[in-house]
Amino acid sequence: MIRLHRSPLWLVLFLAPAIVLTIAFFYYPMGYIVWLSVHHWNGLSPQKPFAGMAEYRHLFQEPIFGLVLRNTLEFVFGTTIPGIVLGLSLAALANTRLPLRNLLRSISFAPYLVSFVSAGLAWVWLASSKGLFNQLVGLAGFHPGNLLNQPSLALPYVIVMYVWKMAGYNMVIYLAGLQTISRELYEAAALDGLSEGWTRFRSITWPLLRETTFFVVIINLIFSFRAFSAIYVMTGGGPVHATTTLVYYIWRLAFVHDNWGQAAAASTLMLVVVLIITGAMLRMFATAPDQKA
Repeated sequence: MIRLHRSPLWLVLFLAPAIVLTIAFFYYPMGYIVWLSVHHWNGLSPQKPFAGMAEYRHLFQEPIFGLVLRNTLEFVFGTTIPGIVLGLSLAALANTRLPLRNLLRSISFAPYLVSFVSAGLAWVWLASSKGLFNQLVGLAGFHPGNLLNQPSLALPYVIVMYVWKMAGYNMVIYLAGLQTISRELYEAAALDGLSEGWTRFRSITWPLLRETTFFVVIINLIFSFRAFSAIYVMTGGGPVHATTTLVYYIWRLAFVHDNWGQAAAASTLMLVVVLIITGAMLRMFATAPDQKA
């Protein structure tokens, strides 16, 4: 029988591959981006002269940067909150004893299996002047035209597509959380006179889904902040920068304008914002009082 070694050296050897990969593909690129943000670089030159905070100053002096930040926040919170609410609602419905609940689960999760490029192209057709949406709205006497060509409608339209795409993913995570809640809790609550519906959900289900909700919130925030394919395919950041988010703006700075230093500065700012929001979520969920049925 092989004797297990408990020496710290063995622990290091087992952990070494994961540590090396994490440093090589996570911490090193992140550190390099931060380092690059204080240097001028056009992406090709071997020289990277030190620039200090100049790239950050130039970033905030850009006329459209304020609009980019506003679009990013609108997109992130406009997709995260409705996506979570819709996913939880679908999960609660799919967790009941409906005759067609398996079909409901399949239909709800199917959009997530479609790539953002394919989904985006389909929604571009739906938004066109001769698309389904215009035909349906035309029955009521309205003819808005191509929705993606209108600055006031383009971003909300992309947000709706993103929520439709991610709702199935949120549903699966919440469904897994709902199925870990013991039925005995609901039976005991019923004996104590706790009515079904919203009261039972607020008193039992929602508190017990706190950890699941924390995971879903963080994942949705990260997905929304780095959303690129849908915007690239559907609008290209237009019209008039109405759908240009921070990650799309970073891509344009680096690959269109060859301004890698400024792109790195924008990436660093996005990293800081994500860390601040994640820290706030951690603090909020950690300090939230436990509720018991």
